[in-house]
Amino acid sequence: FLGPNLFVRRWTPKHVAKWLKEEGFCDYVDLLCNKHRLDGTSLLALSEYDLRSPPLELKVLGDIKRLMVSIRKLQKQNIDVLEELGVPFDGLSPSSSGSNLDWLCNGDQGRDCDSTDTAPVGEEYNHNQYTNGKYKQQMRRLDPEYWKTVLSSVYVVFVFGFTSFVMVIVHERVPDMRTYPPLPDIFLDSVPRIPWAFAMAEACGVILCNIWLLVLLLHKHRSILLRRMCSLMGTVFMLRCITMFVTSLSVPGQHLQCSGKMYGDMWAKLQRAVAIWSGFGMTLTGVHTCGDYMFSGHTVVLTMLNFFVTECEWLLFQQL
Repeated sequence: FLGPNLFVRRWTPKHVAKWLKEEGFCDYVDLLCNKHRLDGTSLLALSEYDLRSPPLELKVLGDIKRLMVSIRKLQKQNIDVLEELGVPFDGLSPSSSGSNLDWLCNGDQGRDCDSTDTAPVGEEYNHNQYTNGKYKQQMRRLDPEYWKTVLSSVYVVFVFGFTSFVMVIVHERVPDMRTYPPLPDIFLDSVPRIPWAFAMAEACGVILCNIWLLVLLLHKHRSILLRRMCSLMGTVFMLRCITMFVTSLSVPGQHLQCSGKMYGDMWAKLQRAVAIWSGFGMTLTGVHTCGDYMFSGHTVVLTMLNFFVTECEWLLFQQL
């Protein structure tokens, strides 16, 4: 009745209904053939996505899988017909009509994770993989776009230099401790001071920086990670410049010897700014600054490095 498989493309909805009954899918004859008028050509182009999504929306997972097995057998026997129709066949099923939607094992939709590079560049996705029953997204190949990395690097270097100059200006405006004593703090006033804590915080920052450089060296998307780091760090430090300049807080503790310093002309200010910039603003390098209490640069660096190391280190192990 159905004739050879080479003539599947000539099937009418009645032929498809006959085929469905022979394959054991009588329950779907009315839906597919009578309601949606599925013929031979549309049957060959059918995908699992089509079965799961509107307007079909099949709900029984076992029926979906069994029906797709039968359809794939038919597609495999008619690859030449699929090529003639322009429907790609990857050995599993035709593409989902250009859709980027993938499906989890429970039938829910799985979409691409949001990123700054939303569109695939250079290559398309590989087949989905499943680990412990969960959907695992394959890494896509992204364009490194080195010009963006260079631009963000120049941006962060400029912001660091500008921050150093603002710190010189802020240092000159630091309030006198005799007129504006340290603000009261219930916690800090109750805890004894640890002299080595600040140096230890800087040491932790150096360790995190070295780990970050190692992750950056081994990661295949190092250019993208570097420009994101530079862009975020530069933007946060630019906001730090604004808050430091607008609001001057009193010295936070009596142990800090801070007083306003006048550096004279602009050349002296620039020399001091270069010294702060070259020493990364750390006491470990002999740099001592005052006045930047409104927005801690050490906190910014430690937090940012911790986020990038923990997140990107996980991605590094995933790609290895």
